[in-house]
Amino acid sequence: MTSERYSILLPNDKARTYFFISIILLLVNMIAFGFLLANAADERMRNISAVATVFSGASLIYFIFNFYLKRPSGIKPIIVFVLLSAAWLFLSNFVFAISLLVFAVAAYYTSKKFELIVSRENIIYPSFPPKIFTWQEVSNAMIKDNVLTIDLKNNKLIQAVIEKESADTIDEEAFNAFCAKCLSVSL
Repeated sequence: MTSERYSILLPNDKARTYFFISIILLLVNMIAFGFLLANAADERMRNISAVATVFSGASLIYFIFNFYLKRPSGIKPIIVFVLLSAAWLFLSNFVFAISLLVFAVAAYYTSKKFELIVSRENIIYPSFPPKIFTWQEVSNAMIKDNVLTIDLKNNKLIQAVIEKESADTIDEEAFNAFCAKCLSVSL
């Protein structure tokens, strides 16, 4: 972080919801592939279903294990869902394949860290797509007690508690002085 640019991490409230949806989808995939395995009409379908059933189950256990131990996962869920989507493609079930791919893309965006960027030119808010606010659109921006407040001239207010790792590195006085200077230049 320099005096020219601040990077602030905001909490990602969707990450926990995404995790539970991922677990449900892995369980559904494991059951569906297990059902196909039990009722496979040919050797190819049986082999693909067996591999996908084991992969779904192993991924399910792996993610639950890491979640409860609060360890970061080395394997990203997006990779698991892309591979399961490929299995559905090999089984010619395009609806499930496309659904899992859409979920994987959505998961990519919802599981990212929410990084707000404050620079001399603008404020970039981490939404999809990112919202860019010029300083001419902002009436006030500040941090107080680890709460970021951005007051926009269109009467919208953005407030968020800053993630602990960002809060520990940001000097509130310096940030507030930086924002005040950017606001005075934009007038």
